[in-house]
This record gives sequence, structure tokens and C-alpha cells, in this order.
Amino acid sequence: MATATRPCAECGVAFAWTSRNPTRRFCGPGCRARWWRAQRLRAAEAPEPAEVQYAAEPGAGLGGALHECPNCGEHLTVINLLVPDAR
Repeated sequence: MATATRPCAECGVAFAWTSRNPTRRFCGPGCRARWWRAQRLRAAEAPEPAEVQYAAEPGAGLGGALHECPNCGEHLTVINLLVPDAR
């Protein structure tokens, strides 16, 4: 089993981790809990995204509608949406 040191994602203190758990990010459960609470607070404080209004242009593309991406503003064409049968 290989061991190495890695800085904690919350406090920055170096801790030993092994190949048994290579994705370990925190030095202990206290740091993990503090990091998760901070993430939840940041998400709660983040502003709500503006309501997206799509302007469909009939005949754009293969029978789809031309839309604008709410994040980057680029145009995209939605052709079909497939929904599985709920049986």
C-alpha cells in the first residue's frame, strides 16, 4: 500500500493518505464538515439565475427551434426531446 502526503482542502495542513483511499481530500471529519457547510452557504448566498426566456424561431434547422444559451449567449438548435415511456 503506497502512502503520500497531501494538503487538506479545508485547512491546508498536510496529511498522510494511502492508495487504499486515493480520493481523500480532508485531514479529518471536522474539516470535511466545515468544507461542506461552507459550500452550502455559498450556494445559498449565490444570486438566483435570471428567468430564461427563449425566443423560438420556427423553421430554424431540421424542424427545430433556435434558442440562445442562458450562460454564454450562443445560439443552439433544439431538434427533438425524447422521453421514455413510463410504463
